[in-house]
Amino acid sequence: MADVDGKLEQEMAAPTSTSFREIITKAICGAGQQDFRYTEFLPIPVGRIPSSILGSSVTRLKLTEPLVTEISGDGSKSVRVSGTFDINVWYAFNDDQATDVAKETIKFTEVIPISVISENIIGQVDARAVLVKSPKCHKTIISAASQVQVDVELGIYAEIIGETKVYVQVYSETD
Repeated sequence: MADVDGKLEQEMAAPTSTSFREIITKAICGAGQQDFRYTEFLPIPVGRIPSSILGSSVTRLKLTEPLVTEISGDGSKSVRVSGTFDINVWYAFNDDQATDVAKETIKFTEVIPISVISENIIGQVDARAVLVKSPKCHKTIISAASQVQVDVELGIYAEIIGETKVYVQVYSETD
C-alpha cells in the first residue's frame, strides 16, 4: 500500500499459526430454474365473434410464498411455486367495426426441481422464488371455434435456503 507521499507502508507480519473455526449460517443450499408455457382460451361474450386481434398483454403477475417439497422417496427436493397473472386481449369484432377487451385471471402451480443440493443442511429450510423471464404473450390467435387462444411464457428461478456449517480459516498472531 502507499501513503500520501507515495512511499510504501510497512508490510504486515504474516500470521504464525492457523486454525479452523466452524460457523453456522444461512446459505443458498440448492437452486433451479425453469421456463413455463401456458395455452389459455379466453371466453368471448355471445355475439362478439372476433374478426382480428389488435393486441395482447400479461399484467399483474403475483407469486405466492414458495414451498420446499420432496419428490418421491429418494430425497431429491423441489420448490412448488404458485401464483396468478392476468391476460388482456384487445380484439375487433363485427367485421372490424367494434372493439372489446377480453380479460382472464390465470392461476398456476408449478414444481421446479432442484438439481444440486448441499448435503450439509442442518435444521429447517426455506424457499425463495423470483421471476427471471417476464411473462410474455408469444402467440395470440382466433381459434377454429372463434375463441381467442393465447400462448404465454414465463421463467422462474427458485432457491432452497437452509442453515449449513461453514469452515473458515482463522489466523492468530503470536508474539
